[in-house]
Amino acid sequence: MISATTIWGIAALIYVLFWAWYVGLRGKLSQAEIEHYGQRFTEAGLPVAAQENLRRFLEKDDGREWFMVNVLELKSPKYESAKLLLSYSNTFMAGMFKRAGHPYFIAVAAAKNVENLNCDHADNWTSTGIVRYRSRRDFAETLLDTFGSAHHADKLAALEKTFAFPATTTLLMGSPRVLVAMGLGLIASLSNLALSNLALSNLALANLVL
Repeated sequence: MISATTIWGIAALIYVLFWAWYVGLRGKLSQAEIEHYGQRFTEAGLPVAAQENLRRFLEKDDGREWFMVNVLELKSPKYESAKLLLSYSNTFMAGMFKRAGHPYFIAVAAAKNVENLNCDHADNWTSTGIVRYRSRRDFAETLLDTFGSAHHADKLAALEKTFAFPATTTLLMGSPRVLVAMGLGLIASLSNLALSNLALSNLALANLVL
């Protein structure tokens, strides 16, 4: 019979593997890596202003996860634009997932701006989303895979306007790191309880036979 130690050992091993994938083990970008990505951004033809901003972002790498905040307005007809954006998202997210990136929050706009300070031409938003990145290294690789690709063209064709900015968290509720740990703990506890009940049932049956 499987012991409680084995059950908790398996749960711990699964979580260690999940942590290694979801959090990563490579740490902050080195200066050599920053120079490497800077050269690749130039070769890919990214606008100079974008390259400068990206370089500053990479140079300030803290090795932690971060989130891209996106606000989008679809072109009309919105149904056709939504299909194009979905086509882009399916391809983009497939590449993101292997690097432990994923959507963290997605919502549809319920009204125009409620507050508008010096943003007179920033309204009529269709949706917003927050995407989690494991690291700035992963972002650089994903950007290079995306920029100029066919699925990136679908995004450009779908959007009337958009903006996106990177953010690091000071408060984060419901991280998958916590949820997965709680889920594995619950499964291990229930499995251990079921095995204990089975052992007691077998013992009681054996006593009856005797």
